[in-house]
Amino acid sequence: MGQSTSNSVSLPASHHGAWSGPNRLWMMDPANPSRSEGTITVAERVLRYTWSHDGKNHSGAIELKGQPAALKATWSDSFHATDPFTLNGLFEAGVVRMFTTYDAGDECWGWQIELDLRDPEACVLRMFNVMPGFGAVPAVVLHGTR
Repeated sequence: MGQSTSNSVSLPASHHGAWSGPNRLWMMDPANPSRSEGTITVAERVLRYTWSHDGKNHSGAIELKGQPAALKATWSDSFHATDPFTLNGLFEAGVVRMFTTYDAGDECWGWQIELDLRDPEACVLRMFNVMPGFGAVPAVVLHGTR
């Protein structure tokens, strides 16, 4: 799973196509996420998603390249990453895990993205902000079903 004959990363055909479901966005209060409907579209090496916040529609895309054990991804998002980020990651056991760092004032913060494809009836996109002194805290969970 996740590997083609050329050893380049490839998302499983079982998950290609359109998914939709609830999206949660955590801004400040971990007990009170913002909720909206979202979509995920999966292709061989590209994931696109949509969601909304405060009445404004948002979209993002992740393009994968490289080998499953040493992949790179280009990520852009109209809310979180208007300037595209390059993420490093790996794809194993049905989960794509990607990460990057960014400057937040005088500190270096992190961003983690997981695409969970273990359940053949679900496509789950999770994002975490990695804050100094706190570690990874939930930022987004989009749980798509057919």
